[in-house]
Amino acid sequence: MSHAIIGRGGMKTLVLAIAASALLLTAASAPAAQEAPVVAAAPTATPAGVPLDSAWRRAVYEQANTHLRHPSWGVRHSERNYVLGMALAGAEGLTVDADVLFAAAFLHDWGGIAPFAVAGTDHAVRSVELAEPFLTEAGFPMEKFPAVRAAILGHMYDKEPEGAEAVVLHDADALDFLGALGAARLLAATGDRPDYDQALGRIERFAVDIPPRLKTAAARNLATQRIAVMTDFLAEVRRETPEGARP
Repeated sequence: MSHAIIGRGGMKTLVLAIAASALLLTAASAPAAQEAPVVAAAPTATPAGVPLDSAWRRAVYEQANTHLRHPSWGVRHSERNYVLGMALAGAEGLTVDADVLFAAAFLHDWGGIAPFAVAGTDHAVRSVELAEPFLTEAGFPMEKFPAVRAAILGHMYDKEPEGAEAVVLHDADALDFLGALGAARLLAATGDRPDYDQALGRIERFAVDIPPRLKTAAARNLATQRIAVMTDFLAEVRRETPEGARP
């Protein structure tokens, strides 16, 4: 049996090739855990396109999107209030501070959502109590906080809002009780009740009680169509209910 003879140059080449192969195998077998984790980029806008162009806005939206989850009073309702409030301001020719409206819209119901609610304390008052230290820590320009406070305290349809931001938030919040969206919100708020009599009663009552309390002509115009939708909905519920039965 004959043996091949490898010269010094050939041996050096062979050693280098073996070393290179070992390095490739080591790299290929490195655990995936050593790879840099993929970090999701922070959102630059809400789903409706509202800019999150400052650290405090991102903090407010993250707080609402993470902790203020409720089918009737949660972050989606807040976003609609902001978008509609800005639209009402434009329609009415009102000058509003978008920072004030953003903070108030996304935090106005905070104090009414578990586990933040306090029994016996109005949810708007509680929202102000929670919002002030939070906004301070988030870097909100606190010289604007009095307007945020006024908007939160005046947002319910039975309140008298003070200031442009408070007026448009008040009307936007009231409009979100009306129409198909309003009906959906009120039905969703039944929770674990055994029926939705309360929700149907509120749909019927709000169609009467809310429109006279709207402060802007633009909101009153929108309310007309939404009330018609609610009225038709209630009539359809009655039509679909068998005689003698309850919906």
